[in-house]
Amino acid sequence: MLSSLASAAPAPVRIGDRDFLLSPLSDRDFDELSLWYQGRVLRIARASLDADSTSRDREETLKAAYAHASSIDFFSEFQTGGLLSQKEALAQFVWRVLRKQQPAFSLDDARKLVTTDTDSLAAIMDIWHLLQFGKAPAAAVGEEGPEKNVEGAAAVSVP
Repeated sequence: MLSSLASAAPAPVRIGDRDFLLSPLSDRDFDELSLWYQGRVLRIARASLDADSTSRDREETLKAAYAHASSIDFFSEFQTGGLLSQKEALAQFVWRVLRKQQPAFSLDDARKLVTTDTDSLAAIMDIWHLLQFGKAPAAAVGEEGPEKNVEGAAAVSVP
């Protein structure tokens, strides 16, 4: 097992031809992700309103959006898989786990990665899950063992 797993220190991951260090997320990181996602829900609701929407339509739409947004917890949504199908949510997540050790890694870099590099994304998710929870995701257990992408993390290579 990597010593970084025992200490919650960053763990190495190879993305393309570059080595990165991946960090676990703090409660503050998850709070920031929740606020970002709540804001996204409200922006989408506002954008759905036409210029000719009635006051009642606007009020009902925004009331429902605020009620839904206030109930969102990014960590819970993420754990249930609700956010895994949303590329922008994944990009926000990946950006946060990589930017701590690589400040030059941008949100645009994360967006590109989640839309074009599924192998790297899978490695990132597996390594992050091990760092964050000390175990592999449930779906990964039994495939190659719980440390399948971590023992050789620096060797995880993606085209």
